[in-house]
Amino acid sequence: MTPDATHETVLEATGARARLARVYAEALLSLAQAEGKADDVGDELRTVAVDVIGKSPAVAAYLDSPAFTAAAKMPILGAAFGSASDLFKKFLHVLTQNNRLGLMRDIHAAYQAIRDRQAGRVRVLVRSAAALTDQQTGELKATLAGRLNKEPILNVRVEPELLGGLIVQVGDRVYDSSVRTRLDTLRNTLMGTATHG
Repeated sequence: MTPDATHETVLEATGARARLARVYAEALLSLAQAEGKADDVGDELRTVAVDVIGKSPAVAAYLDSPAFTAAAKMPILGAAFGSASDLFKKFLHVLTQNNRLGLMRDIHAAYQAIRDRQAGRVRVLVRSAAALTDQQTGELKATLAGRLNKEPILNVRVEPELLGGLIVQVGDRVYDSSVRTRLDTLRNTLMGTATHG
């Protein structure tokens, strides 16, 4: 799968759902790698999970609904993804038959995580008060690469309410140098001093 800076950085699903999604992701990746199409199939998976299901709650609800049978869903999926690879169409068919289409986003996350580990990549969410320049982005990538020993794939979000600085999240680790957090810390310190004074 090609690195994608627009990917939403999310915590991986947990428990039985995560294990099941990982099983499907590993099976799909194994077949895709055997055909030399791991990146192409990963892109197809991303299109469905992020661009279709992720952006349309109605589609997600329909695909996940047990009220609609596999027989009812298959023609719709066939029409929507008729140009997909044979492998991916077969994968959709298996998910549909097993009533597992609701796992699509979790499967995508697991597939991408496996591919990232194989390629030595790590997804990083960067929240910034203002858009980063090319130079700032390059310096941040170089710093993160040095510290993480992996290639960072940045997803930068502009959040003016931070006032300045950055919040960088790598997995469950958060590095917060935002002005907003510094001001909040200062305010809490001052309030604590006033209370004890």
